[in-house]
Amino acid sequence: MKELMGMGFVGWLVSLVVGFVFGGLFFLSIRLQVNYVLKKSGPLWVVPAALYARILIVGVILVLVAVNLPGEKIAAAMLSGTVGAIVARLLVSRMVKREAVEEDKQDA
Repeated sequence: MKELMGMGFVGWLVSLVVGFVFGGLFFLSIRLQVNYVLKKSGPLWVVPAALYARILIVGVILVLVAVNLPGEKIAAAMLSGTVGAIVARLLVSRMVKREAVEEDKQDA
C-alpha cells in the first residue's frame, strides 16, 4: 500500500495542506466580505469584485493542477485538496459561530 491512486503519503499530505490553506483563505475571505456588507464600511462594488476574485483564484488553482500534475495523479490530488478545504470550512464555521455566541452574550 505504498502508493494510493498514484501518489505516496507525502503527495497526499501536501495536497491536503494546500487544500486546507487555499480553502481557509477562500472561506475567511467570504467571512470578511459578510462583515464588510453588514457594517456597510465601503463602496458596494467591492462585494462583486471579491466574489469574482475568489472565482478567479479557484480557476487558477484548477488550471495549475491540470497543467502541472501527471494525469494519473490529478484525481488523488483533487480529492485530498477537497478534503483539506472541507476541514478548513469546518474550522472557519466554528470560529464564526463562536464569535456570534460571544456577541450575543455581550448584547444581553
